[in-house]
Amino acid sequence: MPTNAALPTVAELGGVPLLSGCDPRRLAQLAQSLRLRFFAKGETVLAQGEAGQDLYLLLSGQLLANRYSIDGQEVGYRRLVAPTHFGELSALDGAPRSINVTAATDARVATMSHADFGALLEAEPRLARQLLIELAGRVRELSDRLFEAGTVDTRGRVAAQIVRIAVAAGATEDGVALFPAPTHAELAAMVGGTRETVTRSLSQLADAGVLVKEGRRIVIRQFDALMALSGG
Repeated sequence: MPTNAALPTVAELGGVPLLSGCDPRRLAQLAQSLRLRFFAKGETVLAQGEAGQDLYLLLSGQLLANRYSIDGQEVGYRRLVAPTHFGELSALDGAPRSINVTAATDARVATMSHADFGALLEAEPRLARQLLIELAGRVRELSDRLFEAGTVDTRGRVAAQIVRIAVAAGATEDGVALFPAPTHAELAAMVGGTRETVTRSLSQLADAGVLVKEGRRIVIRQFDALMALSGG
């Protein structure tokens, strides 16, 4: 994959929430040491179990974080949307990568070395605090998803996620269309399921008459029924 390209700008780096409060002069220095990489849709960015302590900055595009079960089924973890960062766990503790990350779209990623990340944490106490807040939020999110996984079936979790997307878009009436709707892989990452179970759940929701799936378009036929199935 090509790596030669113009370095990220200070404005781009400042747009990453983790770096938003950093001194612009320090970001300008940091930009000179970053390695810029491009990933085509479907390419692997990180592989579970591989070594590495770099921190990654997603500057454009979307990525999917997942793992594979013993029988080879893909289990989605979360979707990463630019601008954001990832890979912080290995950057902090030096352990192998805990997840796979693949490109859901063409993506532009900057790599920060472990040494530069450590120096930045020491120079910018606010960054360390922000990182702790984000990690705490991740623990809360995973706790909620673990509880949901134990109490709500995949169909209910898919219904709940579609409701969240609709509410965020201000679309809470019968007949509204969500476009572009998440792919099955993206939904799997959002609900902690597999593409197969998400596909089956969408078919069940369609059979129940609460929605229609048309490619990247989801039409909600019965919003109240979808809410009820989600447990909301």
